[in-house]
Amino acid sequence: MADQDDHEELRSRVEKQAASVTETDAKKVVDRERELEKKFLEVPAKLGKLLNQVKLLFELVRSYVNGSYRAVPWASIAMAVAALLYFLTPFDFIPDMIPGIGFIDDAFVVKFALTAIQSDLRAYCEAKGYDLSKYFD
Repeated sequence: MADQDDHEELRSRVEKQAASVTETDAKKVVDRERELEKKFLEVPAKLGKLLNQVKLLFELVRSYVNGSYRAVPWASIAMAVAALLYFLTPFDFIPDMIPGIGFIDDAFVVKFALTAIQSDLRAYCEAKGYDLSKYFD
């Protein structure tokens, strides 16, 4: 999936999904926490920082849904939800069960979302008192 057209197609999919995300979708993602945690165990160790970022996206969404952190625009929450839904889908652009490359598309989608909402994620980390180096380069 090194092709630029593939990247653009993935970006377009995520942007379209984010545009249609509702608060109900955000709640559904939060309700899938166990499934998400199980999927974390499948992520290769070499993607440790990326995994931390996915966990941070989830935590941000959960904090928004439970009302403990609302200092973030809805567009950022929608982008995080869209990326998490993509991450949770086993049969996506490159199926996750393909050893060695199954998480490449997930990584791209998460990186795209992280870039799009980076300032809001940093603000969330700072508000929580987290070490930014655990999540950002």
